Amino acid sequence: MPCDWREFLLVAHALRNQSGEGFQRTCLGRGYYFVYNLGLIRARSMNFSGQIPGLHRKLWNWCQMHTDPLIRQMGVDGLRMHSLRISADYDGASIPNLAREVKTQLSRAEAFERLTAQVNGQAPPVRLGP
Repeated sequence: MPCDWREFLLVAHALRNQSGEGFQRTCLGRGYYFVYNLGLIRARSMNFSGQIPGLHRKLWNWCQMHTDPLIRQMGVDGLRMHSLRISADYDGASIPNLAREVKTQLSRAEAFERLTAQVNGQAPPVRLGP
């Protein structure tokens, strides 16, 4: 049975109101990995052949170079979320307005999910957050 990547978004929503910085940073990462996997699945179905190393950037760059404006938007959004995930996971410096960044990351993840549904010709998913 394939992984249900939406569970990553559910975990991110569960962590969003936790007070510890580690919870908040993990929320940023889980939201990103949800988006990354949606994007990768879609891109692979369109013959994206990027491989490790550097697969994340290759994916978002490929999307941004695509002729379909919806796929290009996926690339822009994915790269923004990737950048924040890198900061959350690898930069030990404090993230200014971390609660706001969490809210923004989750909002972007849900918007990406709706965009992916549109690209796939599916109904929009049920909204999770406030």
